[in-house]
Amino acid sequence: MIMRDGQQQRGFTLIELLIGMTIGLVILAGIVAMFLSGVNAGRSEASRADRMADLYLASQIMQTELKLARSICWNAAKRHLIYQPLESAQALGACGTVAASNGAFRFEQGKKRICWDRPSENDGCQELIRGIDRFDATQSGGVWTLRLQGSYTDADHKNKSLQVVFKVWPRNR
Repeated sequence: MIMRDGQQQRGFTLIELLIGMTIGLVILAGIVAMFLSGVNAGRSEASRADRMADLYLASQIMQTELKLARSICWNAAKRHLIYQPLESAQALGACGTVAASNGAFRFEQGKKRICWDRPSENDGCQELIRGIDRFDATQSGGVWTLRLQGSYTDADHKNKSLQVVFKVWPRNR
């Protein structure tokens, strides 16, 4: 535009508008990135809390059953924890089979779950918890140490492990 003497120019030039829009877009992109980061962190923490709550609930159910047991045995090959409840008259034999009046916690690795064969119930193995990566038991001096391990998805969409380790012993020997 040619300027003449005495004429005033009003408004913004195209360059000024583009610079203003660019600054606005950069600020908007920063706000969106902060929002998405907060959402991902919240989702990660919720996933972790849910998995930990599931592991803790399963451990509480298992502790309740095993504390009232007369005896416990661990089949490491099958990943089965078999127990004789207080009201069962049938003692544990070989650790590979479960009598109808006894109970078992069975780790099914292919399905990534622990199912519970409840004593004196003929309704099969009921799912106790799913999404389990590991279930182990060891015994030392009459005290059983059980480990439940699961995983959750963190903010970077990577799987992280969580585990609950608890000790239990039959109180009714």
